[in-house]
Amino acid sequence: MSPTTKAPRVTPPPTAAATATPAATTGAEPAPQPELRRRRSLAGIVTVLGIASLPMLMPFGMGPGPGNTGLPDAALIVVTAVVLLWAGSRRQPIRWPFLIPTLLTIIAGGIASIANEGVGALTLVKDLFVLLWAVSLANLGRDPALLRVAIKAWVWIGTFYALVMIFGFVTGNDTLSGKQIDGERAMFTFGDANYASNWFICIFFISRACRFPEKNVHRYAVCGILLVAEVLTGSNGGALALGCAIVLGHLFRLFREGKVHQALATGTLAVFLGGGGVTLLSVVDIQPFLDRASAASPILRDSIGRTTGESTESRSTVFGTTVRMMEEQPHPWGIGPGHTEKAMLVNQETYVREAHNDYIAAVLERGFLGGIALIVLIFVLLLKCTRVARRDVLKPEYARLVPRPELFGALVAVFLISGLFYETLHYRHGWAFFGLIAALDLFGRRDAA
Repeated sequence: MSPTTKAPRVTPPPTAAATATPAATTGAEPAPQPELRRRRSLAGIVTVLGIASLPMLMPFGMGPGPGNTGLPDAALIVVTAVVLLWAGSRRQPIRWPFLIPTLLTIIAGGIASIANEGVGALTLVKDLFVLLWAVSLANLGRDPALLRVAIKAWVWIGTFYALVMIFGFVTGNDTLSGKQIDGERAMFTFGDANYASNWFICIFFISRACRFPEKNVHRYAVCGILLVAEVLTGSNGGALALGCAIVLGHLFRLFREGKVHQALATGTLAVFLGGGGVTLLSVVDIQPFLDRASAASPILRDSIGRTTGESTESRSTVFGTTVRMMEEQPHPWGIGPGHTEKAMLVNQETYVREAHNDYIAAVLERGFLGGIALIVLIFVLLLKCTRVARRDVLKPEYARLVPRPELFGALVAVFLISGLFYETLHYRHGWAFFGLIAALDLFGRRDAA
């Protein structure tokens, strides 16, 4: 064919959409796209309400329900039902992240319950309920638009709750701040200051990982508000976990960017400074400084002022008691799920409390199978964080939602470090956050099946 010869134009056959008459698209039957948008809108609304309910464990000073149930558990039933309907309308299978470690946990708890005449059977239901938070958020994350709704809800609702708590603390409104009766620590509606601290740290890292709000000045303001709220909770364990996670987040970013040598140097410096600080504190008598700080402010008295004295002694007592209880176990199946406090009461221990340690509680209450289940859960969490944090592994629509996924790994470190001081791995909002990680792993990766 010569350069001046034009190829004959071939007209493609008309498609069904092109030949459809206006009556076919404007008739009595509704079009499928508006129906899909309505379902998506319902799922988004329920997701926002579910996230908003997470802190409402003891709203306005109300006590918990039977078996320490609360408003989030009722909201979870609605969220789960809507997720099942939403997935069914799209003919999508329900994915079950963290199912294997949860089943191992339930099996270990069931064996411990049977071995101890049915003790702690209700706790096994709670194990399934917290899993449903992860399952629901993970499956909604199949749609990037719904994942965006969830992320925005986390940040805006968490910041609003922080402002409410700060306002209540400043104005002396204990109903809004949830201030302890016997101290100055703020608990908001959690009923526990350490629980509240972990919630605000979660929002802090989600905001930074997703770079939301998008404008730097707005994001810095949000992070500042969340940090103020965290300080008002007076949680020393939370502050320690936050500091370690910030350092880890920076190291993860350097590794992700291929700056391995810089990351190793920074990590070595952090270990050196941390070890030097611990050594200095063990040599120098800091009690006079703590006494002066405690006298200067009630907040400091109920936070860093508790690093020595009764708080430290009580934790040491609980640690020693739980270790001794493990050694005195007549069988390897544990004393029963959630039965530590009652067992201490029966044994007439000097200090009756929960285990205050995820790792000890898992082995003490559910035996060696419970320890294995906890190891599997941590392995799965770290594996998912590693897979989503690799450079250029996320699809563009998910990478725009979470530009810094390595900070999700830093937030998991918050839970693992806090687990040394509190039982954080059963927090409802923690499992909802685990669902966000699972959503990126299941649907956000380019190489996801």
